[in-house]
Amino acid sequence: MDSSTPPRSKRTSPYNKLVTVTVAFGSLTYGYCSSVIGSTIGQPGWYEFFNLPMQGEPGYATITTEAIATANGLYSAGGAVGSLFIMWAATALGRKVSIQIGAALALIGGALQGGAANLPMFQVGRVISGLGIGILVTVCPMYMSELAPPNKRGWLVGHHAIFLVFGYMLSGWLGYACYFATASSPAFAWRFPLCMQCLAPLVLLVTSIWIPRSPRWLLQKGRIEEAWEVIQNLRRSPDDPRDLVALEEIYQVRQQIALDAAKLKAIGCGPWTAVIKKKSYRKRMIIGFLTQWGAEFAGPLVINNYSVILYTNLGQTGSMPLLLSALWLTTAGVIYNPLGAWLHDKVNSRRGMFLVGLFGCLITTSGLAGCVAQYAGTDNKAGNAAGVFFVFLYLAFQGTGCDTTMYIYVSEIFPTEIRPIGMGFSLFGQFASTIILLQTAPVGIVNVGWKYYLVIIVWCIFFIPIVYFFFPETAKLSLEEISARFGDDVAVHVTDISEAQRRDLDDFLKSADVVHIDDAAAAKTGSVEQKEADSSGFGNSSRV
Repeated sequence: MDSSTPPRSKRTSPYNKLVTVTVAFGSLTYGYCSSVIGSTIGQPGWYEFFNLPMQGEPGYATITTEAIATANGLYSAGGAVGSLFIMWAATALGRKVSIQIGAALALIGGALQGGAANLPMFQVGRVISGLGIGILVTVCPMYMSELAPPNKRGWLVGHHAIFLVFGYMLSGWLGYACYFATASSPAFAWRFPLCMQCLAPLVLLVTSIWIPRSPRWLLQKGRIEEAWEVIQNLRRSPDDPRDLVALEEIYQVRQQIALDAAKLKAIGCGPWTAVIKKKSYRKRMIIGFLTQWGAEFAGPLVINNYSVILYTNLGQTGSMPLLLSALWLTTAGVIYNPLGAWLHDKVNSRRGMFLVGLFGCLITTSGLAGCVAQYAGTDNKAGNAAGVFFVFLYLAFQGTGCDTTMYIYVSEIFPTEIRPIGMGFSLFGQFASTIILLQTAPVGIVNVGWKYYLVIIVWCIFFIPIVYFFFPETAKLSLEEISARFGDDVAVHVTDISEAQRRDLDDFLKSADVVHIDDAAAAKTGSVEQKEADSSGFGNSSRV
């Protein structure tokens, strides 16, 4: 390699790591808040305070299951609204401000639940908390993706899924520990875990003061100098004293934003109408929605949020359901989700990992349904143990193959022009599916038992061929280069060209002031450079 060409570093800058971990507290917020209801319904004090019949008591199948379903339904409905809010807010207000709004709402919602004086107050807290996490679960992976280098995007955006399941894990263990406080303080046993919902969003709200704005949002708003400073900080490396990697990125992003805007103007569309009228954008919207809907319909929240009921049906009693739930989440937090995030930059196939994960969910859910059908309510220890085994094996596939992929993939497939719209619509698909599943699961598990799991099984059988035939691969490419996989033009290629072509690009960048050139000149330069680059290979999208 020519010494003037910066090496493609296999390491991530410390600044990029620090910002990613900071924003991942929003992911932790989502995980904890989404999971806490699972341990809450295992606390006897919660039922006692709100006068709800416990499992096995008269009225449980009607009064209690309705209250639980309402709590989950309102939470998911709030999340759906929060994800739709991001469709506007992430462009109008920016990614950073949206993160801060989400953190504030999650903080308020957690406080209302922990201090609830009655069931309506508790349910109001669920709605507000849902709004906050709907914002955070949409904007956090989007922000991480826009800051990550292509060769480490799987790992860095994977922090969203890692911290998300850390939230699940913390909720599970805290719920288990507080169960033992029931005898001395039943109120503390269920209120303290709910109040802990405030911790992660508080940390995020304070530390978000120091995180940068997304460079792609800054470029979209014409704030070039600010974007350049952020990109320099993110890509700074002792191996690249001339910041050529940063120059490549800002040039590519500026050219792509200008190209996409010009194409939309040519067909008389804005971003909101383009997602309907432009075929490639419609395809991205459908795939994004199906990714989130499909991953959730594979059953993770059903199994997590109703794991206490599931383990009870499989013969576990006392504190054992809460312990098994905490152990289940710990395997995801310590092993499966980190493994999945790491594998994404090694396997370099989003489609492959998603397919393996979905196929594993199909097999393990089928096994679980069989065990529940055959052994639930019996004293057959081997049969009930097999059911618990399938629950744990399920997570090996779902955590490694699906949980990380579903967020990485939707954060990649949309161009900057419509990324908030696409991400918001995609995550709306997740919440729409959870509203359906979590509203029906407690009633379905009580009334039809193992047959409820047929919903998950049938969906996986239907969804796997769709992913295989219609979902394009996005790994290793920059966010701008992914456009080619959907049939759109790419203004400048960087990561998918030869070293010789990259040297030609860098020679051009050394002679051009790509940071300070105005937009009109940039468009003109891009047009001329596009013609010249067709022969060198770094500007023609039709190659992919």
